[in-house]
Amino acid sequence: MTHDWLQGAWAAMPTPWSADGRIDSGIVAELVSRYLAAGLNGVYTTGTDGEMHVLDMYDFRSLVDAFSAVTIATGLPAQVGCTWHHTDGVIERARYASEHGIARVQIALPSWITLSDYEMLSFFEAIQIALPDLEIIHYNIASSGRFLTGKDYRAILDVAPNLRGSKHTGGNVASLIEIVQATPELRHFVVDQQIVPGALFGAKGFYSFVANLNPIFTAELWRNSQLSDLSAAAAQRVLLDNLFREWLALCPEITASPALAKIATRAGIFPDMPLAARAPYRSGEERHVQELRDLIAEKYPQLAM
Repeated sequence: MTHDWLQGAWAAMPTPWSADGRIDSGIVAELVSRYLAAGLNGVYTTGTDGEMHVLDMYDFRSLVDAFSAVTIATGLPAQVGCTWHHTDGVIERARYASEHGIARVQIALPSWITLSDYEMLSFFEAIQIALPDLEIIHYNIASSGRFLTGKDYRAILDVAPNLRGSKHTGGNVASLIEIVQATPELRHFVVDQQIVPGALFGAKGFYSFVANLNPIFTAELWRNSQLSDLSAAAAQRVLLDNLFREWLALCPEITASPALAKIATRAGIFPDMPLAARAPYRSGEERHVQELRDLIAEKYPQLAM
């Protein structure tokens, strides 16, 4: 099976809430259309920035309905995050996504209690048995209680051959090298801040927060990361590091990643993005958006939309 669809710069779409607390399907469609127009390689929803941790099944269905309709219509490769607190909940979400035309899902391990090796393998095996035609991307994040290694992925492939790749978080280059070397047939991705070393050591792409601020810049960052001389990509990464350092110092009271993603989206790709994050997480305010816009205009015009 070819995995050519799983490469490049993918947008991590934040979840837009309407004024009455429902999924705004019109904004979902607009965001996906803008990602496509900017030249991004794919989009996924219900990751951390997509508030996977606060979506009940009603909200999840509403989001998948809107998301699957626009990604199928546009042809933009897509993933839906189906992480939940137990195996049956993951399967329920993954089955709904599959029934609505989503061919691949992204999942983290259930996290309240750290899984043993037996529990981890049983988890992936159960998903394989329930949905053998669905492709799985593992969201490898330490907050799940354990950060998987190449050895772990090798064992998972024995019980769940529908595993296609991982989202590598945390920035440990040595662990990325070990994972890529142990499972070269998988497509391992990194996140924005890791793309330059990631590209050097075998990452096939990155899942991007910055795509919501400026997707054209993000697509260019991926292209530059494919060159033999990575100096242009490295310069872009330094610029982003400086921006984030200054921006986050301006709004220390906003700590939830989904709230920051919505501020960036409103300041960048979509000025009408609602700022609300589901309680108890603190939402951004218009003043936070203006602070980011002013910072970009004054010091980082390369990121202006």
